Amino acid sequence: MKKNYLSKTAFAVSLFCCMTLVNTACVNKISDDPETELTEGTIPISFSVQIKQTATKVTGNAFEKGDKAGLIATTPSSSIKGKRYIDNLSLTYSEDNNLVPKKSVFYPEGDIPLNFISYYPYQNNGVPAGSSILPVSIQTDQSDSKSHSLSDFMVAQTNDVTNKEKDVALEFQHKFAKLTITMTPDESCTVQELLDANPRIIATGLQTTADYDLENGTFSNLQEEKDIVAFGKWSINTKKKLIGKEFIIIPQSIGNSEQSFILEWNGRIYSCEMPKMEIGSNMECVIDISTTQTNSNALNCFAGSIKEWDSITNMETDNTEPYAAIHIPALSFSQSNIYRIYHDGMPVAEVCKEYLKSTSLTSRAIVAYPIIPDEKTDLSNGIILQLIDCDDAICGGRISWNTDDHGFTYTEGESASIDKFYIDDLYHLSLSKPTQAINVNIINHVIQDIRGKSCEKYPITKIGKQYWMGKELRATAYRDGTALKKQTELGTDKAGYYKPDKYNIYFYNGEAVLAGELAPEGWRLPSDEEWKQLEEYIGYDAAVLKAGEWQVMIPGEVMPEVTPVNNHAWFNAYPVGMWLKGAHYSPYKMTAFWSWDALNNTLSETTFYLLGEQNKFVVQGAHVTNMPYYKALSIRCIKE
Repeated sequence: MKKNYLSKTAFAVSLFCCMTLVNTACVNKISDDPETELTEGTIPISFSVQIKQTATKVTGNAFEKGDKAGLIATTPSSSIKGKRYIDNLSLTYSEDNNLVPKKSVFYPEGDIPLNFISYYPYQNNGVPAGSSILPVSIQTDQSDSKSHSLSDFMVAQTNDVTNKEKDVALEFQHKFAKLTITMTPDESCTVQELLDANPRIIATGLQTTADYDLENGTFSNLQEEKDIVAFGKWSINTKKKLIGKEFIIIPQSIGNSEQSFILEWNGRIYSCEMPKMEIGSNMECVIDISTTQTNSNALNCFAGSIKEWDSITNMETDNTEPYAAIHIPALSFSQSNIYRIYHDGMPVAEVCKEYLKSTSLTSRAIVAYPIIPDEKTDLSNGIILQLIDCDDAICGGRISWNTDDHGFTYTEGESASIDKFYIDDLYHLSLSKPTQAINVNIINHVIQDIRGKSCEKYPITKIGKQYWMGKELRATAYRDGTALKKQTELGTDKAGYYKPDKYNIYFYNGEAVLAGELAPEGWRLPSDEEWKQLEEYIGYDAAVLKAGEWQVMIPGEVMPEVTPVNNHAWFNAYPVGMWLKGAHYSPYKMTAFWSWDALNNTLSETTFYLLGEQNKFVVQGAHVTNMPYYKALSIRCIKE
C-alpha cells in the first residue's frame, strides 16, 4: 500500500494584539492569595501558529478565513482547573494572515511566565470552571466542506512563556482521526462505470461525541452512535481505483458487529464490515472496498493504517452477514423518491421522501410505511423519520392517511433525530432494535418499463396518497412492443410521438394515446379527478410541482412575473413545452399533460397546463383550436 505523505511545510501567521494604552492597569486575580495577584501589563501577546502533520484539516496546513480557535492561559503555579489569566478567548483567522482576538490581551507585569493552551474549533461555552474537560463532537453529515472542517479537532500547548519580544509558538496537533476510502472494481464493471454510478457511502455505529481532557490529552465518555455521511467527491487514481471519500472520527476501537460502511450503489444498498483495529489521534486509516457483489449484498474491504507515517500491519475483512438496520443517511433518493425493503424476496416496507401538506404540518419529510401481505403500502401506519423543513423538529411521529379525503392525521414524536430503524419478525417498524430484527435488502423503487429490447427506468414520487411517475414518458413503442411512428405534423392520421432534435423530450398526440397502451404496466393516465386531487392536496401551490427555470408564456403590455418554483413535492415538472404547428412550441414557458375520462374510458377533453406566470393548473381543451385533431403533449402516469 502506498503511503499518502502530506506536506510538512508549516503555515505560520502572527497575531499582533493592538490597543490604545491607558494609564490605569487592569488586574486579573488567579488566586485568592494577594501575593499571587497578576497585574496586566502593556506588552501585547502575539502568536505564531503551526499545524502539525495535517491528517484531517480540510484545507491542508492552513486555517480558512473565519475559522475560530479558543485560547486559555494560566500561570505555572495554577492549572486549567484553577484560576485562568485568559479564559476561552476567541481567535478568528482573517484574510490578512492574522488570528484576530475578540479582545486584546497583554502579558502580566513582571517576568511571570504563562502556560497557553489553544483548541480548534472554538466553543462558546469553553471549559467549565474547575474542570479541564472540553466536550467534543464530529458533524454527522460531513458532505460539505464547512461541516467537514468543523469536525476537525486540534489542540496546541506551550508552557513557561514570558513577555519577551517573540511570538508564542502554538503548534496545533490533530486529536481526531481520518478514515480514507478507496473502491476497487472487479471484472463485472469498469472503474469509469463505478465513477459514473457515484456510490454514496456512510459509516455506521461509530461514537460521535466525547469528553477531551485538556490536561492529560485523553478522551473519555464516548457516546452517541450515529451514522456519518462522507466528505469528498470520487475520482479515479493511477491505480484504477476510486478515491476521494473520507470521514473524520473520534479515536476509538472499531470492528464490532454494529460498525460498518453502508453504500448505495446503482440503487441498491450494500454493507461492508469495518476491520478490527484501534484508531488513535492523528491516525489516517486507508480502507479499500472491493465492489465484488454477493447474494447477501455484502462487500469486502481491506484496511491499512498510517500513524504518524509509520505503517501498521494490513488488515482484511470479509463480511458475508446480512444486515437488519435501515440507515436513512445511506439513502440518496437520487434515482427515485421511494425505496422498497425486502425480506426473503418479499417487500415488507418502503421509505418515501415526500411532501406533507396540512394545517397541522407542512414540510418535506422522509417517512417509512409497512407493506401488508398483498404488497399494498399500509398508509395508516407511517413513521416520520425526518422533517426536512422544520428546525429542531421532533421526529418519530406517526402519520395516518385518511380514507375519506386527501389529508392525514399527524401525531408528534419524541425523537430529536432518527438515522435508522428496524423491522421485527412480525413486519412491524421499530425505531429501536427489536429482539427479533429481520435481515433486509434495500432497493430503490423505480418503474422498469420494458418494451421489446429497450428498457426505460422512471423515478416514482409519492404526493399525498398518490404515486406518480417522477418524469415524463419516453416510450417509442406501445406496451406490447408495437412501434410508434415519429411524426412532425399533427393530424387525425398522424398517430405517433414527437421529439425535438435538441432535447430528450417526447410528446404524444391524442390519436397515439387512443390507439394503444402507452402507460407502463401497473400504471395509467391520470383522470381529471386525480389531477384535481393533486392540486387540492398541494393547496393550489404549483410551485411545489415545478422545477427548473421558467419564463412567462405571453408577455403583454405589462410583463407578468414568473411565479415561484421550488419542486418541494419532487414532481419535477420542467417547462418542456409541447408540439404544435410542426415544431417544438413554447419551451421554458409551459408544460402540459394528458388526462383520461375514466367514466367514458377515453381521452378527456380537458388537459392540464402549468405556465410560468401561473401558480396553479390551467385547464385547456384537448384538440387544436378549431381543428378535428388532437394536440401533442407530455404524458405523466399514476399508479393503478
